[in-house]
Amino acid sequence: MASNEQAPKRGNKAKIIAVAVLGTLALLDVGVLLMLRHGMRTPPPPVPATAPPAAAPAAPVSTATPPEFDVVRVDTQGNAVIAGRAAPGAVVTVLDNNKTLGAATADAQGAFVLVPPAPLAPGVHDITLSEVPPGGVAVAGDQHAVVNVPGNGGQVLTVLSGPTGSTVLTGQGPQAGQLAMGAVDYDTSGHAIFSGTAPAGAMVQLSLGGAVIGQTKADAQGRWHLSAPVPAAPGMLSLSATTADGQALGPVSAPFAPETLANALADGHVVISPGDNLWLIARHVYGHGIMYTLIYSANAGQIHNPNLIFPGQNFVLPKPKS
Repeated sequence: MASNEQAPKRGNKAKIIAVAVLGTLALLDVGVLLMLRHGMRTPPPPVPATAPPAAAPAAPVSTATPPEFDVVRVDTQGNAVIAGRAAPGAVVTVLDNNKTLGAATADAQGAFVLVPPAPLAPGVHDITLSEVPPGGVAVAGDQHAVVNVPGNGGQVLTVLSGPTGSTVLTGQGPQAGQLAMGAVDYDTSGHAIFSGTAPAGAMVQLSLGGAVIGQTKADAQGRWHLSAPVPAAPGMLSLSATTADGQALGPVSAPFAPETLANALADGHVVISPGDNLWLIARHVYGHGIMYTLIYSANAGQIHNPNLIFPGQNFVLPKPKS
């Protein structure tokens, strides 16, 4: 009987173990379902850490100011002296019509001088500057010195052009130290840039029709520039100045008539005023001073020397060929 009674007990234990196993499996299934329901996944194996890619080196940025002209002197034979300012120790390259004319190294004060080994050939030369400071990158200048060498022993016309307008250095126009009007340029922001000469350090005042346009101070070379909104109507400019020692100068008068490129080409002519020259007229009318040869060719009967034109002459302005 004892053996008969123990058999059921073993069967009961087996049943209990089977129920326990099934219960455990059921709990595991519920856990898996909960993980799937909540979007949980077994995390992937960790990715071995790698160093981030090295950043590309930043392009060097130059803090040097653009090189500038101080002197552009060319005699009737084309012999030139070019001087100016740049970063101390910079190598300055002088370009003539985008070809290297020569190079010079600026001294500790930033001054440089270049005497080209050969004279400038007859014709028009567009001279520009660029510099490479020590350990830096190239910096292009923003000035142009346009030189017209006649080649017949005549006077050389040199005009310096840049962000502050145009200045006639040699050939025509007022001379440094005299109170006078020079050129009027126009920028793309609707401003007229008036320029001229006066004694060094003089305080200059410019008026149009009795209304003050502005005041400025002549630099150490006796030249001044003044930027103002383009006047809407023509009138008479009046220039006065007070020297550094208090002496009053002026007034000096000159007519002013704002003129656009379209109007000048439509009218087809221009009347020369004191201080005008073909380079400045071509710059104003065509946008590029070197196109003065168009005016010269169209008015050859009146112009015997492109550097010598006179107030009152009436020149035809031909339209450039497209």
